[in-house]
Parts: sequence; C-alpha cells; structure tokens
Amino acid sequence: MKINKSKLWALGASVLIIWSCSNSEEVIPDLNVPEDEEDTGEVVIPLKELFEDYFEIGAAVTPQQADLGTAHGQTLRKHFSSITAENVMKPDALQRVKGQYTWSSADQLVQFAKDNNMLVRGHCLTWHSQSPDWMFYDENGDLLSRELALAQLEEHITTVVTRYKDDVYAWDVVNEAMFDWDPAGVIEYREDSPWYQMIGETYIDSAFVYARRADPNAKLFYNDYNSIFSWKRNKIYNMVKRLKDNNIPIDGIGLQGHWMVNTSEADIRTTLDLFRSLDVEIQITELDIPVYLSSDEPGATVYNDTFSFRQKMAYTMIFDVLLDYSDIITNVTFWGIGDDHTWLDQPGRKAFPFLLDEELNPKPVYFEVQKLVQNR
Repeated sequence: MKINKSKLWALGASVLIIWSCSNSEEVIPDLNVPEDEEDTGEVVIPLKELFEDYFEIGAAVTPQQADLGTAHGQTLRKHFSSITAENVMKPDALQRVKGQYTWSSADQLVQFAKDNNMLVRGHCLTWHSQSPDWMFYDENGDLLSRELALAQLEEHITTVVTRYKDDVYAWDVVNEAMFDWDPAGVIEYREDSPWYQMIGETYIDSAFVYARRADPNAKLFYNDYNSIFSWKRNKIYNMVKRLKDNNIPIDGIGLQGHWMVNTSEADIRTTLDLFRSLDVEIQITELDIPVYLSSDEPGATVYNDTFSFRQKMAYTMIFDVLLDYSDIITNVTFWGIGDDHTWLDQPGRKAFPFLLDEELNPKPVYFEVQKLVQNR
C-alpha cells in the first residue's frame, strides 16, 4: 500500500503540536466559559488595511482559490497582501520526475498575486517530506552520495528560484530540519532526514547559498513548527547563529503558528526576545488556532459560543504580542483563508481555526482583533 507522506506528516505534526501546547506550564484562564454572542453590526476593516502599519497579512492558498471568479479569490484580494502556496511549490509538486518541471499551478498563484498587487512567499525549497524519492535514493533504494545529492539540490533550487526571481520576495529555503522532544538538547538536527543522512547539517548551509546565488534580492528564511518551545527554539537559535557566524546568507526565521487556544503568551514572548538577538526578520508563516484544548477533547462540527470565546482570548493575546514585536515581524500568514478549508479538520471534528468562517465572513473573534488594533 502506498503511504501518503503528506498526510502522515500532517497527522504527526498535529499530534506533536497539540501535545506540546497542552503541557504548557503557564496557568491560563478557564476557556470553557462561554459568553453571549451578538451581531455587532460593525464595519469590517479588511485585514491588510487593519495591519498595514505593522506587517503584511498573508494566506496559504491552492490554485483553485486564486481565482477572482470565486468567493475565495475575492476574499484574498480584499483581506490579504501576500500569499503562500499551500502545496504547489513544494519539491514533489514542481519536480516529481527528475528533470521534468510542472510549473502551471505555481505560475497561476504568482500571476494572481501580480495581478492583484500581492506579495508571494515561496514554500519550500528543501524538506525531507513532500520531496520525490529520486532526490534521496538511487535505483537500488540506497542513499545517494553527498556529491550527487548536493548537485541535485543546487539544480532544483537554482531552477525554481531563478524562474520566480523578482516575483517571489521571500523563500522558506529549509523547512523543519531540527529535532523535537529532546529537552536536554543532545540531538540538534533531524537525523532521520535523508538530507542529514547524506550530507550532515551543512546541507542547510548549502541550500541558503544556492538560493542567494539564484536571487540576491530575495529574503531567505528557515521555517519550523513548535519553535516557541524551549527544546526547539534553542536549537533553532544555535543553528541560525552558526549560519550567521559563518557568513551563510539567512534573513529570517519563520515560526509556524500552528498554536492552540491555550498557547502560552510567555512562550511566544520568550521566543521572540531570543530570536530578536540574532538580528533577523521574523515571520509567522502558518497561523491557525483550532478551537480545542487538547487532542482528547470531543470533537464537534458546529461552531459554538465556547469555541468563539476561546478564540477571542487566544487571538487577541497572540496579536497583542505580535504587534508588540512588529519592529521585527514583517509578515503574518494564516495557513488558509477561512474555516471551510484547513488541514486540521478530521471526520466529525472541525477545527474552525481562522478569523473567517466557512462562508468566508468575519467571526466574532475578527471584531475582537479589529478592536485590539484600533485601540493601540
């Protein structure tokens, strides 16, 4: 049976994120207390206008959504100033067969952005997942030599970045290279990654060098999840510091905001303070806040007052923090547009993770965030 690696990764990441957030040491308020919801009749300020003095606001999208003939396309143009390809710029989407590039879907997103005066974040160039086997293995199933692996990585990065030079302003050059669940810090890198097994940690260095050569003006990011927790953020810090100390071109760190309604404010602030000392840009690259307190909480398919209350508490806290650090945060991208499409949904358990509902209308939490920004 063929294993769908992307679904496996999504399930694994979801479990890791939910477990980690439920083990936060910070005491949080009772998020089971609902409050009455009312239609305030407030004027909706589009997100890109609401945050225009602070940072760009983006969404991860599919090619089907990047169409002004659809509600998604209209919502993208109204609310967002940048887009990220949810999947179609990943290695297996662009070059599943060695030497045969499939550009049409990625080109469609880039053209939509150009037509609507939006920025494009490229995601992603180097990853152990959603990459074709030929990048790692020969015809016998053995790992490639270091030399061949690096040559193929250089060719892929150079071709992709050159094609979108001046159209994609920022790239997630390396994705999820650091090891999880090692509080002692003994294991820094994901040693199960074929990239690491073939090359060692310097594959990260090489990827950034190749990307800079292809587009000297693009912003180059390292991107990872669980990055607000001590066991992960310290490893990311050490890796980025090593790159900078060795004059490897890196411009920023992407924090995948797959957070929870009970995420710790202290964890976010501590992480941002630590990364500020590296003198790099910070971007929140994959923000979504599901409504549940843990993976064990019974699921639901209807958005209720308790879920709304939890998200009001969480999103206002998170954006209050992000606004405090807007001198180093240059982009906040949601990993989707509205609650109708999210990787977090499971049968009988909808996540409702965004500010826009399943019809792409603002939820009550939207107006709480709007008031927060207006009152600063």
